[in-house]
This record gives sequence, structure tokens and C-alpha cells, in this order.
Amino acid sequence: MFSLMANCCSWLKRWREPARKVTLVMVGLDNAGKTATVRGIQGESPLDVAPTVGFSKVDLKQGKFEVTIFDLGGGKRIRGIWKNYYSESYGVVFVVDSSDIQRIQETRDTMAEVLRHPRIAGKPVLVLANKQDQDGALAEADIIESLSLEKLVNENKCLCQIEPCSAVLGYGKKVDKSIKNGLNWLLNNIAKDYEAITERVQRDTAEQRAQEEQDKKDRAERVKKIREERDRQEREEAEREGRQIKEEESEDANMPSPFQPINSVITENEDKLKKEMEKKKQRGDGQRDGDLELKSKQENDEEDEEEEEDESERQTPESTESGLGDQTKKKVKKLRLKRKNKIDPLRIDDSAKSPTPPPAVPVGWATPKVSRLPKLEPLGDTRRSARAV
Repeated sequence: MFSLMANCCSWLKRWREPARKVTLVMVGLDNAGKTATVRGIQGESPLDVAPTVGFSKVDLKQGKFEVTIFDLGGGKRIRGIWKNYYSESYGVVFVVDSSDIQRIQETRDTMAEVLRHPRIAGKPVLVLANKQDQDGALAEADIIESLSLEKLVNENKCLCQIEPCSAVLGYGKKVDKSIKNGLNWLLNNIAKDYEAITERVQRDTAEQRAQEEQDKKDRAERVKKIREERDRQEREEAEREGRQIKEEESEDANMPSPFQPINSVITENEDKLKKEMEKKKQRGDGQRDGDLELKSKQENDEEDEEEEEDESERQTPESTESGLGDQTKKKVKKLRLKRKNKIDPLRIDDSAKSPTPPPAVPVGWATPKVSRLPKLEPLGDTRRSARAV
């Protein structure tokens, strides 16, 4: 009974423990299958994978662990960045291409360089012998012998496990069991010494940051010395040639810094926009007032012209001639193009009554009298007229 209670308490204690954050680095030569392995563990298809340029970061949950895997590119030019991730790593996953026998020596040299690094030595290492599904792939014992794995592990005091696998055979829950077993082995060994590894990771990370700051200061000092040496040589040449050199330091000191806080830049741009909008508004109000005045003036001018035309029409003599002129005016209205670009249409009623009106007679002119021609009688019988004669 007592043992049962103890087991229950330990189980509850483990269940209440917060998830442990673990960082792993996955390294190996290019085309070894690192990205395919990561995608298979993550639950994505490992087929049609492009080569990794630089690195890729993958976050996943594995039991009580929150695992972050840095998939680092394996090209020769990219391997130099691997050391920048060693300080954060709790363990290493080294992927080997079992079918590439020609590069097995290069794989051995690369693995020895990784395990001998002071920030990796002593941490657990998982070796995945990938591509076991291909013809001519080396077996587990052959890989151990070709890589001199026992010697490397003993020299650097690293716990090591090798798992022959094939990353393309499945993914997610159907991932290769060797990959799953190897990952569980690595996390369990990290959990056994989690506090010590965490302390080491924190110490290595702080040292790396301090080293990076020191390297940055050293680069700044080297650049400063190079500039001073260049300025000294320029001054010596100017003294020999007898010419003067302008001091650039004073100009640089008085020059305002081009880097300003983003908030000040935003407020400055908003103020400029407000001023421009106010100016446009003022211009628009002035132009609107001028348009209104011009429009009223045009309307007044049109009204004056209409009144003058009405007065001229009233002064015409009342006679038959003027009556005829008035009648034609009613029938035909003069087309007038106003300043509003509007054309008044003809009167529809009058045009319907007289489709072809006579020409209008100007005001003040006398209507010419049309004398009627004598009525012509039709020619009769020519025979009768001849007899009468």
C-alpha cells in the first residue's frame, strides 16, 4: 500500500512538472537527409525537399519536452556557421548518408570536428544512419567502423546512440521507428542531466555573447586604426604637395544624425500633410468664391441682353408688314448660344403647324408688296379662234 502511494505521488509530481525546453542541432553533410528527417518528425511529407540554404528552425512537442531543432545546411561554405549554435544546444543529431560511400571519409572528419568542439564535448549525440532503403547502403557495424565512432565518443566523453533508418518511408505517426526511438533516447538522456546541461548552456551562451561583443569592438578598433592610418598618409602627401586638407571631423560632428525615432518622423510627416491640406482648402475656397462671382456676372449680362432684345422688338411699327414679321418671329425662334453652353430648342408646337416657315423679316424693314399677276386663261380651241378672225 505504501509503495502504491509513493508511485502515485511520483507520477503526480512528474505530471505537474512544466514542459522542459530543449534545443537540438541537426548537422551532417549536404544531401544526407536532414530536412527530410525533420519534416518526418514534424508530420510533413519528406518527399520533394529542397536543399537547406543557411538554416531552418522547427518547433515541436515531444512528450514533456518543447523541442526546438535547428536544421543547419551541410554545404562546405555553410558549415562555418554551425559553431554559432553549439552554445544553445542540449544535444546533437548527426545524420549520415549510408549509401554515399565515397564521402564517408569527409563525414568522419566533419563529425570529429563537431564532437571536439568545447561547447559540444560531453553532450549526448544521436547518429542516424539514413537511406538504408537504397542499394549498397552500409550496415550499422560498417558505419561504426568507417567513422571510428567508438574512438571519437570516448575521446570527447559523449553519450552516443546509432540508429539505421530511412526518412522517406513515413512521416508523422508512421515515421520510421528507428528515428522515433533515437529521438526518445536523446531526450531521456538529456532529462537525466537536465539541470547540469541547462546551467552549461546558460554559461556557454553568456560567454558566446561576450565574445561576440568583444569581436565587434575589435573590428571597430581595426577600422578606426585603418582610417587613422589613411588620414595620416593623406596629410603627409598634402604637406609634400603643399595643399590643404579640409577637416572632415568637424563637419561630421555638426552634421545631424540621419537616424531619428520613428515616432518623431511620423508626427513630422503628419504635420506636413495637415499644412498642405489647409493650403489646398484655402485655395479651393478662394477659387470657389471667384467662380460664384463670375457666374453671377454672366447671368446678369445675359439678362441685360435679353431685355435689350425685348425693347428692340417692341419698337417695330404696327402694320401688316410688322404683323407678318411678328408671325414669322413666333414661328422661328432665334438660336442663341448662351455662355452656359446650352442651346434652347425650337418650339415644337409652332414647328408642327408650319413645317416650312417663310424667311424672317428683319425688324424695321418694310415688307415688299407682291403684285398679283393677271389670271391666265387656258388656251381654247385654236380652230374657233381662227374662224372668228
